[in-house]
Amino acid sequence: MPFPILLLLFGYLGLQFILSGPFIQLLVNIISFRLFKFRWLTPGVLLPGLWVWARHFTIFFPGELGTDIVHAKGSFVHFRISFSNLFKGKLIFRGVNVRSFHMDYTNRVESRKKIEYLPKRGRIQFKLEKVSHSSIDIEDKTLTPVFNIQIRDIKIENGVLDAGSPLEILFRSRMGSCRLGREGLLRTGTLKGGDRGYLTLSGITWGELAGLEIIPLPLFKKQVHLTLEFRHIDEHHTDFEGTLLHTGIGEEEESESYPFRFGVDWNDFNLPFDLALRKLIMELFLQTKLEGLMARTLQTIAKGIRLFLGKD
Repeated sequence: MPFPILLLLFGYLGLQFILSGPFIQLLVNIISFRLFKFRWLTPGVLLPGLWVWARHFTIFFPGELGTDIVHAKGSFVHFRISFSNLFKGKLIFRGVNVRSFHMDYTNRVESRKKIEYLPKRGRIQFKLEKVSHSSIDIEDKTLTPVFNIQIRDIKIENGVLDAGSPLEILFRSRMGSCRLGREGLLRTGTLKGGDRGYLTLSGITWGELAGLEIIPLPLFKKQVHLTLEFRHIDEHHTDFEGTLLHTGIGEEEESESYPFRFGVDWNDFNLPFDLALRKLIMELFLQTKLEGLMARTLQTIAKGIRLFLGKD
């Protein structure tokens, strides 16, 4: 065998060994020391296409330095790293397929302190082909009382999760659904072209949804039934239009229905998911067409909460 070919072969085998599953696991755990632990059963990153598949993977952040505690595990994951985008300074995971994923997430650091650590929008993306049989339990210890919510039966097909703007996954999935909290149900989807879509939400209160149950106002005890349509104007802008229905706790209380219409610039939503969700809810409150006392009350509350969240 000619020497150049032999040299290339040994180079390929050496690189493949460095990218093998056991070596990556060992290297990552040595570098991370006590900050987090990583386990997976996989052959590693397979050349030349940078394919990855793994079974029974676990990622554990114990929060040794007072940081968030994360314990995530799954039975199967498959994806491919986009080689061409690496030269553009982007990390794009394509064809992500995840099954039986569960994460316990305990938030111990205020989300506003994490903003500076988020990647810029579009830098790190997960092109989700399919996510099924998955769930997330969230506990936020930065709020008093402690806020808890469970997200169950997560199903996503052909979605895009941007690490710098995670809220957008709600509006950039071909099909998605999950159960929120005690009785909430969220469904979302886009039409074939991908520029138009819908989202429906029911069976959950504003307080439970946005972690605002600590605010002792009747508004946040009401169940929300939300139906909206959205249209992506371009990569950065989306218009929303729909109807907001409030249902009181008691049977004697009447339902209140309000139309709304507004647009957002996603460059302003380069935020952690919870802050971005609250920001979007506040925009919805401010743009809802209300009348009389309810209008003044709701919009005054919204403006106050915007200041509380540090928007201005």
